[in-house]
Amino acid sequence: MRIEELAANYEQATQLFLTVVAELNPADLDVAPVGEWTPRQIIHHQAHADAYCLTRIIQVVSEPGTPIRSFSEAALVDSEVLAYSTTPIESSVALFRAVRAEVLRIVRSAQDSDLSRVCLHSELGEISMEMMIVRFTDHPTGHALQIRETIKNR
Repeated sequence: MRIEELAANYEQATQLFLTVVAELNPADLDVAPVGEWTPRQIIHHQAHADAYCLTRIIQVVSEPGTPIRSFSEAALVDSEVLAYSTTPIESSVALFRAVRAEVLRIVRSAQDSDLSRVCLHSELGEISMEMMIVRFTDHPTGHALQIRETIKNR
């Protein structure tokens, strides 16, 4: 895939997630099927996951071959300090928006040849910049659809 296509897909995924979040009513934030995350938890998770993603994009561009470690989604959502279940969403929405804008800027500044740069992921092994961008595109898309399904089935 070329940079232009990756950037366009990434931007569309960002807009989809932000649109779904903007459609939420306050009453929607804390509903979910048993054992699933609420929209509030998903929004905080997505913002923090994207913060990790920004760091990884910076690493693959500036320090190819760098080891990067996996993170525990469960540890984040269950953290009493992060308080995903009770914290207002505004700061996480702002963080998501800012991080996504910065990643998009970096992606648009890259060349097609940069897509083959790799880092060494602790679980996935060698992961290229292109693979990272695709994963970071798919992630909010999946969560946007999850939020819509949760609200639809309330």
